[in-house]
Amino acid sequence: MSTRILAGTLAASAALSALLVPSRAQACGTSGPDGVSACSLAEHAEEERPRWRAGVSYLYTSTALNFSNSLRTPETRNSTLAELAYAPTARLTLSAGLGVAFGGKLQAPDGSHAFTPGIAAGLGVSYRIAEGSTPLGRAFVLVGGNVSFTGASTQHDGEGARTAYDALDLRASVTGGLTWFNVLSGYVVARGFGGPVYWTYQGASELGTDTHHYQFGGGLALLVARRVDLFVEGVPLGEQAVAGGASIAF
Repeated sequence: MSTRILAGTLAASAALSALLVPSRAQACGTSGPDGVSACSLAEHAEEERPRWRAGVSYLYTSTALNFSNSLRTPETRNSTLAELAYAPTARLTLSAGLGVAFGGKLQAPDGSHAFTPGIAAGLGVSYRIAEGSTPLGRAFVLVGGNVSFTGASTQHDGEGARTAYDALDLRASVTGGLTWFNVLSGYVVARGFGGPVYWTYQGASELGTDTHHYQFGGGLALLVARRVDLFVEGVPLGEQAVAGGASIAF
């Protein structure tokens, strides 16, 4: 259902070529969807802990929408998002993002309806509910929530009059994984979501929703410098998605 706002981000990367991963991280970002980080902020003294994070992420989704009157439309979308996040505690992260939804299409019975660029915005929260050492690595469990909005328009066969497309999405997630050597995290994630999609099709207002209300996938987050994280994620089950980005903590 339209753009999914991720908690993952990408930052200014001028220091990527100049800084090497230290033997012991001095600070950590919180890159990745749902607040997954390459290392635990809880491992550092409170006075050394970075509280802010800034960056950009990219997301591609593939799903299908069910509208009224038995109208079903496969959908693909792209988006990029600039995000600012604040961690008032070592476990809690709040985030806000604003970006652009672009590309992709709705494949309706009368042909292809291409998306024109539109706005993408979101608010998110994640909380680390558990963390501890295991023989396989340092384990963590996160819970998160997100609300996102996409406002765009479509054109039949990429030409002619534009028709409105707006979508609101609410979702919750549970993420679990392992961190190795304070620089690399692998995780699996389960998300449930729902929300309305408003679209004008053949002159009539349509109300729809996603055919899938879940995602199951996994990803990696890597600390490449003292405060810079990268992440990649793939979601093969439910609403399919590929995401990537990076962030800088300060």
